[in-house]
Amino acid sequence: MRLSTPNSVLMRCLFLPAGILLLNSCVLGPEPGKPETSAPSSIRGDSSPGGASFGDRAWRKVFTDATQCALIARALQNNPDLIAATYRIEEARAIAAAAHASWYPSLDGSAEASENYASRNAGSTGERGKESFGLTALLSWEADLWGGIRRSNQAARSRLLAAEYQHDAVQTSLVAAVASAYIDLKNLDERLEIARRTAASRSTSLDLVKTRRDGGVSSDLEVGQSEALLRQAQITIPLTEQALAAKENEIRALLGDYPGAIARGGSMDRLESSLHIAGGLPSSLLERRPDLAAAAQSFQAATAEIGVAEALRLPSLSLTGRGGVLSNDLRSLLEGRSGTFSIGPQLAGPLFDAGRSGFGVKAAQARAKQAAADYQKATQQAFREAADALNAFQKTGEIITRRRQLIDSLRSVSSLAQERFRGGSSGYLEVLDAERSLFNAELDLADARRNHLQAIVQAYRALGGGWK
Repeated sequence: MRLSTPNSVLMRCLFLPAGILLLNSCVLGPEPGKPETSAPSSIRGDSSPGGASFGDRAWRKVFTDATQCALIARALQNNPDLIAATYRIEEARAIAAAAHASWYPSLDGSAEASENYASRNAGSTGERGKESFGLTALLSWEADLWGGIRRSNQAARSRLLAAEYQHDAVQTSLVAAVASAYIDLKNLDERLEIARRTAASRSTSLDLVKTRRDGGVSSDLEVGQSEALLRQAQITIPLTEQALAAKENEIRALLGDYPGAIARGGSMDRLESSLHIAGGLPSSLLERRPDLAAAAQSFQAATAEIGVAEALRLPSLSLTGRGGVLSNDLRSLLEGRSGTFSIGPQLAGPLFDAGRSGFGVKAAQARAKQAAADYQKATQQAFREAADALNAFQKTGEIITRRRQLIDSLRSVSSLAQERFRGGSSGYLEVLDAERSLFNAELDLADARRNHLQAIVQAYRALGGGWK
């Protein structure tokens, strides 16, 4: 009879799981890939699709106003949302590294010492006290029999890529938010200038009407109408100043700072001349927008997790080994005769769990379908945002032209009404209507110019610009 030596037992235990793994290993679950979606070949309203994309331009090439550019740079350094997105990448990277570590064995160690005393009244004989000392190492390794570890690594890597793309999406939104808020700020500056200029002009008109009344030419009614016209412009001033302070606080929050004033220079005309759409608007949004890339990676992660859930339904194969030294005498603990070890494969799996693991697979499949639906929705939203921005850019340009023509007409009407009033040909009501219409038209033109610039910013964001 041939006895097995410890070395031969060890070799058989090591080769047994490897042989089983080679013969039976497989990967469960669908292979992660890009989600299927139907996307149009061009953006609605784009007359010349293709070519270099406006969204591919660096944000410093798009926003060339010095103040606006400086604000965006500060926000990219200090914005708390962007900082949090950076740490989410670090978290996802650590999780991916932990998942990768599952491929390798784990080794744990322990040290123990004990002293036991036997009871004399329990009938024990011999030595009453007994000491024991031990050093033990535990080695364990799980074979990826069904591809669960591989799928777990795929899911973790997709989550990491999704976190990186989400960071880029936050940056894109941040660049657009700061640029947009600065345009709003300059618009409010322009509205405030219009209100103050109009109030000063109407104050002069009121003085004139009072002089005419004192001379017996005008009436108290006309003085009251002139005062009402002045108060309309004066009320607009504090309302605009209130909005200005709120907008400055909004920008400071985007900069990661506390409420306060925002230094700015230049006019709305200067800002308008610095912003324009350069390049095409191709429909390749699926390859450019980071939020769509993040949604695609989330779908791949959810798909890989189906395989993880399916692997949990089947037995797992692991190899465990325990070795160390054990002795009743601390002085002989490290001698060769104190060595002890055990090693062997273990196959374990669920026998009955009331369908829990099966429902886990169904839940994972449902999450993958949710991720696919989210990607489709994000794709449709991206094309809608790009189309809306392009349409807004085109139409606000037309609106600006028409509003300027309207203001020219209203200025002529206002001038004529003033002349007729001074000549006594008409009452002050004509002046009142003409002045009110002109004031509102000037404010509407300022808003149209703001909307035109905002459309450029939104087109840039919709095309995934600002993160490269």
